[in-house]
Amino acid sequence: MESQYIVAIVRPDRLDALEQALHALRTHGITVSKVRGFGMHLNPYADEWTTEHVKVEVFARAADVDELVAAIMEAAHIGAPGDGIVAVMPVTRFYSIHTRAEVQP
Repeated sequence: MESQYIVAIVRPDRLDALEQALHALRTHGITVSKVRGFGMHLNPYADEWTTEHVKVEVFARAADVDELVAAIMEAAHIGAPGDGIVAVMPVTRFYSIHTRAEVQP
């Protein structure tokens, strides 16, 4: 089974909507982290260049990726610069730390 890794960096105030959208699609698991950074819309005149965002990570079957990406973009979009990004990357292997064995996702 082919798997993909989805990473989304979004505004913190969109996290609840995003979690609800992913839950509605019966997503099996997500990881959420607080992050700071800046992207294309850096304000070099501001006292603080970086802004707070959240990073949401999802491992998914390749067949589910388009639907998950669409849900993430719909939930995170407010129509302003800094809405965030979504990236999709291939996953070549999964390992269980518990068993030290390769597992099928």
